[in-house]
Amino acid sequence: MLDSDHLAGAVLDVFHEEPLPLEHPFWQNPKVTITPHVASLTNPETACGEIAKDIKLMQVGQSARYVVDRVVGY
Repeated sequence: MLDSDHLAGAVLDVFHEEPLPLEHPFWQNPKVTITPHVASLTNPETACGEIAKDIKLMQVGQSARYVVDRVVGY
């Protein structure tokens, strides 16, 4: 659709494979904007509660929920 000008552009955030491989053609397409899968703003009022829940989990020896996997890059 982009190549035939049915769409002027696309902003993409979520992919089947993440992170999107470096050789994927979207990276080179000037009509495509890729966001880092964090395309929303953080609301401090709700984020603080989520952080507190993870601290409580870790205090009892459980894993935090939304952990960044540094090996895969997100």
